[in-house]
Amino acid sequence: SEVRLSDREEEVLRCLVDGLAKKEIAGRLDLSVHTVDNYVRRIYKKLHVNTLGGAVAKALREGLV
Repeated sequence: SEVRLSDREEEVLRCLVDGLAKKEIAGRLDLSVHTVDNYVRRIYKKLHVNTLGGAVAKALREGLV
């Protein structure tokens, strides 16, 4: 099934793929680390992964970013 990410979730995922830490993502997107954390959790849930590596791998494999 097709993964539906919000624009913001996509932005956060792109940052993760770029190797940014949550703190760096928060700074780049002008969000709190807590908010970034929530986005990351939602991304993991939607992608059915439990790890950063899993999320990045799936994002690249499925052309999500």
